[in-house]
Amino acid sequence: MQTLQQALLEPAKLFASARRDKGAAQLGFAVLNTSVFWALGQILERPLLIGQRDQLRRVLEGMSGNPDVAPMVERLLKAQLLASSPSWVVALALLTPVFTFVLLYVNAAVTHGIAAILGQAKRGFPATFAACAYACAPLVLLAIPACGSIVGLIWLVALTGIGMKVTHRISAAGAAASVLAPYFVLCCLMFVAIGTLTLALRRAVGQP
Repeated sequence: MQTLQQALLEPAKLFASARRDKGAAQLGFAVLNTSVFWALGQILERPLLIGQRDQLRRVLEGMSGNPDVAPMVERLLKAQLLASSPSWVVALALLTPVFTFVLLYVNAAVTHGIAAILGQAKRGFPATFAACAYACAPLVLLAIPACGSIVGLIWLVALTGIGMKVTHRISAAGAAASVLAPYFVLCCLMFVAIGTLTLALRRAVGQP
């Protein structure tokens, strides 16, 4: 809790004192923080989504056997309904630590790779890992339904930039470039994926 409080309120102080030989503890902080507050957010969100699930279920019942409905659209709606089921939520809660573990290392590796290309990885991968791990602190906002995850992710990116600046002792511009470059590439890939999916859906429902 002290680490969490310092990461949210005094990040520069925390990153300045981060040790490069404490990777296991930093990993544990990120995994525990993300898993606990994501699970809490799912519990709080369920009562808010009851009406949405019921409406989606009625839509699917109305589509059943309708030849005018594209099979892909029906499958997407069924997948959304399945994703909100209690059993699926429990399964995701159990897998969240694994996802967090993998995503943290992927994020740290990509960020460090970009920083190395830009000549900003001054103090090695452990410094980048510490920055990425402690930057997971704002994911406490996952406990807030709806907007909490969006605000938490934006805050995470900002904290990662601060962490890279302090742990590697580099300029603010170098830290920002190292952190934002992967997200820029990711956004481009997402736009391409969304465009491809939209085109496929239009073709599935018979639109030009």
